[in-house]
Amino acid sequence: MDFFSRFPRILFALVTLTACELSTKLGNLSDSATDGTTAATTDATATDSAASTDTTLEPELTSTTKFDPSETTFVETTNAVTTSVETTQSSDTETPVACDGLDEATCEAVGNCMSHHGVAFEFPGCSPGLVYLGCSDPQDCTDDEMVVCKDGTDEAYKLESGCHPAGYSQCEPPTIAFCDSCESLSEAECLDEPIECQPIYGAPHIDGDGETCADYQNQEFLRCIANGGECRPVVPVICEDGNPGQAWDSPSGCIPAGYSECGEAVPACMGA
Repeated sequence: MDFFSRFPRILFALVTLTACELSTKLGNLSDSATDGTTAATTDATATDSAASTDTTLEPELTSTTKFDPSETTFVETTNAVTTSVETTQSSDTETPVACDGLDEATCEAVGNCMSHHGVAFEFPGCSPGLVYLGCSDPQDCTDDEMVVCKDGTDEAYKLESGCHPAGYSQCEPPTIAFCDSCESLSEAECLDEPIECQPIYGAPHIDGDGETCADYQNQEFLRCIANGGECRPVVPVICEDGNPGQAWDSPSGCIPAGYSECGEAVPACMGA
């Protein structure tokens, strides 16, 4: 058989073979596309899974899971507001200082308190010059001088203003000198102030004829004191403080400042 008679069979065989290879290639291409799609899907799934895993590993920050600066700011702000409120409440409810009964230094240190001073009239244990009397709440005072007496005592003071602290009441001026205003006077000066002051004399104890007696004929000026002082109805024996070796009878019954009772009573000297 010649070539031309076998040509149709050869042509068919070639077409068949070509179709098989093309089908195989198309099949491979489909598989490859499928594999690519599958790989892309797998990668996307893996990415989604990784993202899901990352979200699970690092959840949204909360006050109980992780430090968050915004939470700190909130806490600090809250504390500041709370502190401010507490300070305001403390200031609004602050108890005013009670001025009555404060000592001089504290009274003058407190801005809303008033201190009171006066000059003492003569009385036992008085102090010369301005004396602190007490503290009070602010008062509307006049410029008029006034005399006050300490309640329940014989103490009297002259104030340079028309107000006074608690425990004192306005009273009439006593007929005595101011504290220590007489004590510093000499005998002659004391005699020149009969309304306010009086001289105190003493009969010195002397030794005569073997015994000690009080020489009333030669009394000595001891000190000037303010009128109105409390004197005893008896004659005390007194000595100047720091000098117990010399004693005097005090016929007035008064014991002036700087003197104290001492020794024994002695008879008056003969002819006294």
